[in-house]
Amino acid sequence: MLSVTNALAVLPALVAAFAADRPTPEDPEALLQQIRGRTTAHLAQLPNYTCHEVIDRLLRRRGAWNRLDTVEVEVAFVGQQELFARPGEERFEERRIDRVVPHGTIGNGAFGAHIGAVFSQDVADFKYAGTGKKDGHRTVRYDFSVPLEKSRFLVRHAADEVIVPYEGSVWVDADTLDLVRVDLHVKRIPSHIGVRGIEESMHYKVMRIGGAEFLLPRKSELGATDDTGAYSLNLVELRTCREFKADSIVKYGASSEGSAARESPQQ
Repeated sequence: MLSVTNALAVLPALVAAFAADRPTPEDPEALLQQIRGRTTAHLAQLPNYTCHEVIDRLLRRRGAWNRLDTVEVEVAFVGQQELFARPGEERFEERRIDRVVPHGTIGNGAFGAHIGAVFSQDVADFKYAGTGKKDGHRTVRYDFSVPLEKSRFLVRHAADEVIVPYEGSVWVDADTLDLVRVDLHVKRIPSHIGVRGIEESMHYKVMRIGGAEFLLPRKSELGATDDTGAYSLNLVELRTCREFKADSIVKYGASSEGSAARESPQQ
């Protein structure tokens, strides 16, 4: 199987064409700091919610698409990491996503850890890339790159794994500075891993859950090409996001990695 993850969970994606049709802001760096603040404020809400994640997995060989399966998991963002559970389980455990979904292409980070690593830590170099339209919004775009020495982007294929550099683009709404889309991609993967490239696009939407507005990547696409030329595509959708309640408790269970069991505060 192919597992795409990160010590803090960072992922891949696709760069789209962007037509500049508005003047460059006077101070792109100051605008970037405003975007960081806005994004960090939204990320601070993430530990209060959990979502049902549905993943349709497809495979293309020699131009023909085959639908492989549909995977469903519960995901929560707790302590700056994503925790997963199978539908019907009563707890989220501190375990890798490929232990919950052991076969096929799978990844994590889209719920919050990808963008958290890019914006909340001093790992990415940003460059202003103009204005335009994206996903129905007037947007401002920044391109970014994370070098190998600062990356925690882990690609795992069969028995091999490696940390790789990655890059991408961020589009934010020109008026609200909310995220609209984030594209990540990985091209420099050592040949012995057996993966040529990885890409992901995350499409954000502000949703009202409980009594608050919550910015989430409602849909995303994760693609990976192996050394035979086969292309795996995961179509990911978040559904039925909800607040933690007395009957929806998030706990740390005994980790498959051998960590001691811990329990988070009940909400």
